Amino acid sequence: MNTMQVRCFLTAARYLNFTDSAAELFISQPALSHNISSLEDELGIKLFIRDKKNKNTRLTAAGQIMYEGLKDIQGQLDLLVKYAKQTQEGKSGFLRIGLISSNSIDERTLSILDNFQEKYPDVDLTLRRGSNSELVQWLHNQTLDIAFALKIDVENKNWLMLKRLYSVESVLILSAKHPLAKKKDLSLIDFKEETFVTLSPNESYAIHSLLKQECEKAGFTPKVIEAPDLSSQALYLESGKGIAISGINNTAVLNNLTTTLRLRELKPMELVIASNRSNNNPCIELFHSYYENREQTDESL
Repeated sequence: MNTMQVRCFLTAARYLNFTDSAAELFISQPALSHNISSLEDELGIKLFIRDKKNKNTRLTAAGQIMYEGLKDIQGQLDLLVKYAKQTQEGKSGFLRIGLISSNSIDERTLSILDNFQEKYPDVDLTLRRGSNSELVQWLHNQTLDIAFALKIDVENKNWLMLKRLYSVESVLILSAKHPLAKKKDLSLIDFKEETFVTLSPNESYAIHSLLKQECEKAGFTPKVIEAPDLSSQALYLESGKGIAISGINNTAVLNNLTTTLRLRELKPMELVIASNRSNNNPCIELFHSYYENREQTDESL
């Protein structure tokens, strides 16, 4: 029994007319009859009673049983093939996406994810937060498919494929009660006596290095305290025990107890979509293609 024989039988059973059935399948009537006869011989079951005199065709009792059963099986097979093809093309499956713990999901990120899900509803999206180092680790061991990461934390890792996402404004974060909190036209040198609170270099080595580089360019070496986690960093800032440089979307340390200052030396932080080159999940390429087409569409507007 092959799929063509089954299709010929099911179509003929539905139409109860061999001429119409052959036309539906785009084959000749003799070819249809041959497939059904071969199926009957293989099964040892007579499926149809054909009254050529009255040009009448009907299913036998055994044929009716086969029709009801094969109709369900064929429907499941068609659905299985459809899903298999979608999975092969990346249009069905799963995509595990990582986001930086400290960053809020802004409207741009939400729009990217929502539109992708709307376009590919059969791709199951799973979101996960982590530090920059955790995102890199998860990408490496392929427990994560894509990460929205800071470029400076991943750009030197050749095993990653990067696609530019967007830039986030860099700001100085400090206690709302800090003496300089309401000042304007300040530069980094104005904070040379302050203590900068960073996370461990293991969490974000690039940002750690960037802070030192920018301060040295301004003419001083920063005093640095390493906070063990984001909550501790926020506590330092809220209590006025230190200041920090971060993206303006760092909701972990931005609240009514802290404020931000824009300094001319601080350059925007670039976010990228990062994925492991050796990860063969087809949904990754689907996401990259979707995002590239989205960017091209936005640029043409």
